[in-house]
Amino acid sequence: MVARPEHSGSGFSLLPIDAEHLSQLVEQLTPEQHQVTQKSGTEAAFCGGFLTDKAAGTYGCVVCHLPLFRSAQKFDSGTGWPSFFDTFDPDHVCQKPDGSHGMERIEISCGRCDAHLGHLFLDGPPPTGVRHCLNSASLRFVSEGQEIPREAPLPGQISIPKARAWFGGG
Repeated sequence: MVARPEHSGSGFSLLPIDAEHLSQLVEQLTPEQHQVTQKSGTEAAFCGGFLTDKAAGTYGCVVCHLPLFRSAQKFDSGTGWPSFFDTFDPDHVCQKPDGSHGMERIEISCGRCDAHLGHLFLDGPPPTGVRHCLNSASLRFVSEGQEIPREAPLPGQISIPKARAWFGGG
């Protein structure tokens, strides 16, 4: 087994979060975020808050805030979930076989806290040919120009972003 480095190539801590600290971070999640990240759940297609988001910035882990994907790597896959053709840093996203639901897939999880993110498919666009299919509930967004934390937040530093909703009438 290959030991994981303490820091990623881009300088972010990959040290495991101690159980008590991780528990405090998980307690701050919404029920949907908890179901997705801690129970390997999947949100309904075409319902995630980041599916059509076009803002410039970085998508990170909702639990530990590790940056995972850049908005410039996002593309419309037509699948109903946010999709990315590459990672922020390859050390930030782990892969493991997933044989659930009667099919062979590759599960992707956070490289620091092991939160379930979604799955990797080999049907993406150039230049990588891969599609990281994510649950919006597993992500947090940091707008371009804002600082990305290098370590997991301490319990007193946790802030859950407000949800956005759009309503139309006719």
